[in-house]
Amino acid sequence: MLSWTYPILLWLGYIASHIYQALLRRSPVPARQPSSRRRRADLIILSLLSVLCCNLVATAGLYIATSYSNKNDKAFMDCGLSISAVAAFYAARLLPDPDQAFTFTQVDLHTWLLSLLAELILLLYHHFGSHRRVLPPLVFEWGMSFIVLGSVRILVLLVLIGLSWITTQRIPDSSHFGDDPTQPLLRKDRAITGSGHARHYGAKKPNDAQNTSWTDYLFGFGKLFPFLWYHADQTRPAGSKTLQLRAIFCFVLLIIQRAINIITPHQLGVLVVSLGQGKLPHKQILLYVLFRGLQGQQGVIGSLRAVLWIPISQSTYRRLSSAVFEHVLMLSLDFHLSKRIGEVTSALSKGGTLNTFLDALIFQLFPMVADLWIAAGYFLVVFDASYSLIVVTITWFYLYLTIYMAKYRGRARREMAKRERMMEGAKTDALLSYETVHQSGAVPIEMSRFQSLVGNFQEAEYSVFFSLNMLNVVQNSVFTLGTLLVCYLDAYQISTGQQTVAMFVTLLTYIAQLQAPLNFFGSFYTQVQNNLVDAERMLELFNEVPTITDAEDAKDLETCRGRISFRDVSFAYHQGQHQALRGISFDVDAGTSTAIVGESGSGKSTILKLLFRFYDVDQGAIEVDGTDIRSLRLESLRSHIGVVPQDTVLFNDTLIYNLRYAKPDATDDEVYTACAAASIHKKILKFPQGYLTVVGERGLKLSGGERQRIAIARAFLRSPRILLLDEATASLDSATERQIQGSLEGVSQGRTTITIAHRLSTITEADQIIVLSDGRIVEKGRHSVLVGRNGVYGQMWRKQNERRADADAAP
Repeated sequence: MLSWTYPILLWLGYIASHIYQALLRRSPVPARQPSSRRRRADLIILSLLSVLCCNLVATAGLYIATSYSNKNDKAFMDCGLSISAVAAFYAARLLPDPDQAFTFTQVDLHTWLLSLLAELILLLYHHFGSHRRVLPPLVFEWGMSFIVLGSVRILVLLVLIGLSWITTQRIPDSSHFGDDPTQPLLRKDRAITGSGHARHYGAKKPNDAQNTSWTDYLFGFGKLFPFLWYHADQTRPAGSKTLQLRAIFCFVLLIIQRAINIITPHQLGVLVVSLGQGKLPHKQILLYVLFRGLQGQQGVIGSLRAVLWIPISQSTYRRLSSAVFEHVLMLSLDFHLSKRIGEVTSALSKGGTLNTFLDALIFQLFPMVADLWIAAGYFLVVFDASYSLIVVTITWFYLYLTIYMAKYRGRARREMAKRERMMEGAKTDALLSYETVHQSGAVPIEMSRFQSLVGNFQEAEYSVFFSLNMLNVVQNSVFTLGTLLVCYLDAYQISTGQQTVAMFVTLLTYIAQLQAPLNFFGSFYTQVQNNLVDAERMLELFNEVPTITDAEDAKDLETCRGRISFRDVSFAYHQGQHQALRGISFDVDAGTSTAIVGESGSGKSTILKLLFRFYDVDQGAIEVDGTDIRSLRLESLRSHIGVVPQDTVLFNDTLIYNLRYAKPDATDDEVYTACAAASIHKKILKFPQGYLTVVGERGLKLSGGERQRIAIARAFLRSPRILLLDEATASLDSATERQIQGSLEGVSQGRTTITIAHRLSTITEADQIIVLSDGRIVEKGRHSVLVGRNGVYGQMWRKQNERRADADAAP
């Protein structure tokens, strides 16, 4: 068995190096492009690897020939087969990659170093073999050939190591990095710039099913484990002990299934040996039937495991979906403003897809890999290394072709997913803009656009299905070839008396048993790509971080008087772009009212967003009761602020639900009082279902004025110390505006109120009026004072009065 140390060492080193490199790649690395010198070095290394493979094949053939010349000496045969495995290892590296041209990596360098060590030991064994007896002693006519071939391999490996070392010292390695024109929805390489609310997008290649290795998948899905197994505080296991015991028991059943997969073919061989004239082996028949009944995913053990796993899977889905939903809700406003709602909701809906993938990963992929390695070990022990090598080689070739073709299929699947998102996005936009579509007479336009998008989607869908069937044909052909080789080899050994017919039956049963997991890998890899292409956006949501967060030493605002101060505040929504606010400074005393006016784009709404901490200032500070709001906990700050927005959003639920949204524990009397203050209570009572009336999607069953009054009532019900009114009466008629204005004045007593107003007639009683222009304060004072100055405010006041007079004079 020592002869198999070489390929096993290479394989373990390859895996360890991949994991190490994946850990290194988790740190940000600047993107670089390969130079012409690096390309030339890659070509030289590719040629040297080809020479190394040819040398290994010649050495393996020499071992096998030596075995036959020494009466089928098993030790020589094992050496030949182990060297063949090493040759296959390096030959696999020479296979083409559909994504990029050949380029050596640090993983290659590590395997070359391991090979050099193994070759040096092998050369010493050849030279002193007759004394050490580690390898069989070599006859003189063969010994020099082994030494010469081994020396050549050592020389090639030394050149490879030296060339790679020199090249990496002089030319930066860019095999894993480079520009990519793709622009995924959610990027992992976002960097916060400027004040923290503007983002910069890099050009790093996205992690997807085509560009990501198995180690990246391993670490990528590792981030999901805390959401699946631990509570939010990451300190104790989630779920009940019953579910955790179920999970452990399911894994035990999984191990038992692996043992049954070994025993069943073996028992069939024993049964065949027991059959004969005058024999009825009851015990062997019953054992074989029992093992067959227990075997497979549809067997007793597999079905029991599936039933036990159902509540665990449901718990996983619940935790994962809830975690990502909560994460998105906690993201800052800039994220939500920069994303189409249809695409974000589509990403959020992929929890089931990921849950299905994780189940398949645990209970199908890992068992499949285990079965293949167990099969190789079984053939090595029960038969000989030839069968193990054939099984491993055919399996590797099968998997390579599957992955190779699936990479092309992945591109087609990604294109199909992109076109499906465009199709779904068009539907969502049209339905959300139902009134606008009909008001513009754009139904034919929307139907034409949607039909065109459906056609584009079906073109991509055809490519996906066609490539899937071609993949199935190739996979079946490869496995058929492997079965042919195994059958001929065993038939030859039966003809020479080395094997029995019963073992032939066992062998074919085991080979047929391996076909199921191999076929599964073909569909599973496709499923992996489909699921990851569909769900990668959901995974990347976890990489998004809020730009507005609590400071480490943030404190609560226990009591709030309501004094507000803006200290030389400057702000721009994106770094380097036009500033929304420039050096804004003003004070709002507790319990007073302040109105902010100005033309569109002057920065009025920006002031309210900064005060509510949807964004943080670039320069200056905003204080509440003398404390910088950045040093306060967000939840604590916002609990003292009520907002009536210009565009009211209501949930598709009852009126009472929407009214209690800001204060779930409010009594009916409190709700009625708030609605009466907003002049909507009597109108609600006239509805057929009163407060149980369902308002429809985004409240479209109500008029604009009714929605606005619901929002005002909701703010009244919360009873905050600071009230922000963003053109709260803009959607109301003049009569209703006067009614609500009186209510606003009543509810504002003792509260700090900041009002953004378009109709200047609603703010004449404000304690101070701030006039903005191009992000700067140009005037500040009471209404009477500003009108008397005949400045910007005075001109605005006269224009509105003239328009009102013209409207009243119109017939």
